[in-house]
Amino acid sequence: MASLKRPLKKEVREALLEGDFDHILDLAGRNKRVFSILISMAYDKESLAAWRAIKVMGLAVGALAERDPGMARDIIHRLLWSVTEESGAIGWSTPEMLAEIVIHGHGRFDDLPPIILSLQEEPPFVRGVVWAAGRLAEAGLSPAPGAAGLVTACLGHEDPQVRGLAVWAAGGLGLTAALPQIQGLTGDDYRFSLYDGHELSSIRIGTMASKVIEDLQVNYQFL
Repeated sequence: MASLKRPLKKEVREALLEGDFDHILDLAGRNKRVFSILISMAYDKESLAAWRAIKVMGLAVGALAERDPGMARDIIHRLLWSVTEESGAIGWSTPEMLAEIVIHGHGRFDDLPPIILSLQEEPPFVRGVVWAAGRLAEAGLSPAPGAAGLVTACLGHEDPQVRGLAVWAAGGLGLTAALPQIQGLTGDDYRFSLYDGHELSSIRIGTMASKVIEDLQVNYQFL
């Protein structure tokens, strides 16, 4: 009965702040407005609540796809529409949400990684696309062909956020060929924000570079 006493948007926001994903999934199963609310709450990627909205979107669309694949596709189409000029809106978190949908979609959305990668053509989405490549790799899924090239190129990006995410993604993708470039970043004192699926952290790029170098050497026996 609690959901009837509070405005839906407030209820979703409070659940995000509390990390109560199950409650949001229950709400989404009963009211499709929850998907729109999650999209609206995913813009400020400096906040943990926004990243939780991104993750829950993936979980919710994945669950919806089991019951109503058509409706799930409709939500995906809405996300893709939001990045077009015709929409009049900017779907700032579309690459990240699509990645989470792939991860939690039980193999139903394997066509999405190339679409996510194509969003790199618009500068505002490069951060999201690089994060999506790393997140998919971290989840044991294959990003689209070309993701490795994008991540490698972004190791030299002027934006510290893009550069740091590229270092992290290079580790997930196992880009041993990029080790010389990563080694050159161990002294990089700029910081970047990273949501690893659980926490949002501010990390020194050089610290991440050192960790990725160690992981690549151990996991791929690269000397």
